[in-house]
Amino acid sequence: MCRKHHHHRGGHHRHGHRHHPRFAGRGIPVNVREFDDRYELHLLAPGRTREDFTLELADDLMIIKGAGVTPPEEGQWQRKEYRLVSFERSFELSEKIDPEGISAAYEAGILRVQLPKQSDRVTQRRELEVE
Repeated sequence: MCRKHHHHRGGHHRHGHRHHPRFAGRGIPVNVREFDDRYELHLLAPGRTREDFTLELADDLMIIKGAGVTPPEEGQWQRKEYRLVSFERSFELSEKIDPEGISAAYEAGILRVQLPKQSDRVTQRRELEVE
């Protein structure tokens, strides 16, 4: 499906795979599902709202950015263990993807990005008879 580029705290890691992205390194984890007619990316990003995300397409590159969440600084923290940071993930889209049909929705801490396949690239399946 695509090649993934990963940016985290100023670092840059590049891992390539021609069919689907793989999560490697630190940062926002991404799961990838393939269906006959589309791919789905599921980014784990709890504690945000849909307004915290931006998706950009630049030629064959899709960039997903998430704004960091800063809790109010009222009162004195006795313990502070979690920190949600801004992130940016980039995916190089293959020729299988229809860029006009890409959509995204955020619900229950998961950003779901649907990447439809071009109509001539839909997976064709059929059962074969065992003799």
